[in-house]
Amino acid sequence: MDKVLTISIAAYNVEKYIEQTLESILIPEIIDKIEIFVVDDGGNDNTLSIVKKYADQYPSSVFPVHKENGGYGSTVSWSVEHANGKYFKLLDGDDWFTSENLPELIKRMENSDADAFVTNTAQAVEGEGSHDMYDFIRSLDGKKMKISEAEVNPVVAMWAYAFRTDIVKSKFRPLPLHTLYTDQIFVMYSLSGVNTIEYFGDVIYNWRIGRDEQSNSLKSITKHYQELIDVADIISEFYMECKNAGEADNLKYMLKRAAAYYSNSISMILRLDKTKENKKIITDWEERTKKDFPDIYTASAAAKKLSLLRKTNYMAYKLI
Repeated sequence: MDKVLTISIAAYNVEKYIEQTLESILIPEIIDKIEIFVVDDGGNDNTLSIVKKYADQYPSSVFPVHKENGGYGSTVSWSVEHANGKYFKLLDGDDWFTSENLPELIKRMENSDADAFVTNTAQAVEGEGSHDMYDFIRSLDGKKMKISEAEVNPVVAMWAYAFRTDIVKSKFRPLPLHTLYTDQIFVMYSLSGVNTIEYFGDVIYNWRIGRDEQSNSLKSITKHYQELIDVADIISEFYMECKNAGEADNLKYMLKRAAAYYSNSISMILRLDKTKENKKIITDWEERTKKDFPDIYTASAAAKKLSLLRKTNYMAYKLI
């Protein structure tokens, strides 16, 4: 049976979570229509041995992969190269899908010619339950529209997207190694080949937050802030490349997506301690973005935040 959906799971030391992740996908009525690559990125726990047990039970659907550590982007690169499904979606090894909604999504994908799907997502704080992040998608359920007419919500990110695999393969470029936040680059590359988007109103992706090890934690941002900036620059450079090539239909959407990532990254860096060094990081990045990527800077919500910071001599740093 042809695969409808390829799911790429980045799995680095997630033995505590990987069973929940896989159990949320392995639904009897659709198991033959999906392929799951669980890419163990050089981990040193029992993740791989757990996944192998599922592979023994579902040999045509679950594929454990072990490789040397290369970072998140390397797991995506491996999966893109080997994907066979009609659509392609990313899933982190500590997150999970909403099982009761997945069969309907597979059915729609099977019968759709859309270049991409955007689905609802729930944010789950450990010990505090979860809530839908993208309620606006419910009102768009079942609608397919040109990307030039589609809404760009700044909080929509990797969790919401699934792309047609042939588009992913044709637009993909190897992602930076040993770098966080590269899923954002993957989204931009894929969007450059998208002409139509279909919306699925129910929650598919459940994003677990509240772990110190996560890339959006203050601990991680403090250590990896330069990677935030590097990824934003790659996204901005790619947008400018597409603009200069005259790819007009999806430029408006891509511009808003790039501006949203820049704004979100600025907001993350503003969480760092108020020091002269961190202030310089922000001001230098702002000036460079204004100079090199004026379209993105002007379109970003960060421009207003940074303007307020300057007007208050950065006294509003923590408030923002």
